[in-house]
Amino acid sequence: MCKTEMQHKEEIVEAGRFLYEKGLLVGTDGNISIRLSEREVLITASGYCKGRLTPEQVTKVDMEGHVLEGQKPARDIRMHLAVYRECEEAKAVVHAHPPVTTGYAMSEVSFAKTALPEVLFALKGIAVTEYTTPTTIEVPREVSRVMTENPKCRTILLANHGALTIGSDVSEAFYMMETLEMFLKANLVSTLLGNTRYLDEAQMDKVNRLIKGEDPDSVIGGIR
Repeated sequence: MCKTEMQHKEEIVEAGRFLYEKGLLVGTDGNISIRLSEREVLITASGYCKGRLTPEQVTKVDMEGHVLEGQKPARDIRMHLAVYRECEEAKAVVHAHPPVTTGYAMSEVSFAKTALPEVLFALKGIAVTEYTTPTTIEVPREVSRVMTENPKCRTILLANHGALTIGSDVSEAFYMMETLEMFLKANLVSTLLGNTRYLDEAQMDKVNRLIKGEDPDSVIGGIR
């Protein structure tokens, strides 16, 4: 059953409230979008607290960023549109500044190693951008570059800025942002303890096979 445009707006309002209540953004931080069609996108309007949004504070734009209906769109609109251009599967984007995640974004980090299978299952891996000046054309260009280099990745750490999650709907994108903050809190504790146990190559392969829908415990001949 196809959802109405108002239902999509209400989903954005709900996601904004959840993000705010969980402390994943504060003030007028962050922005949320949903792709309605190949040519139309809903995105939060500029300057509003996401915890107190109303449907009237969600703007409809085309893929060039022109306002079709509503108020001035979020200043990060070009970043959202870049995601939709690069990934046909993307139906929703959440951009937020979770405190621990943003602390990692302010640091020199790499996620070449994985300590939690959930990072692969729920986040589809984590990519990290180079620094770009917020709201400028540098941002969508860098996001596009990272997505091209990591086509399966749906979670992006924006250097010195925050994070971006890409979902099949806005609920999934929200849950991914929540999971990202949980993982990085746990990673911080592990780092403080000084003995992070990363998955080895065989363990990573087993998780990746599960993601692909394969049975990693099967053996040749079908004997289990």
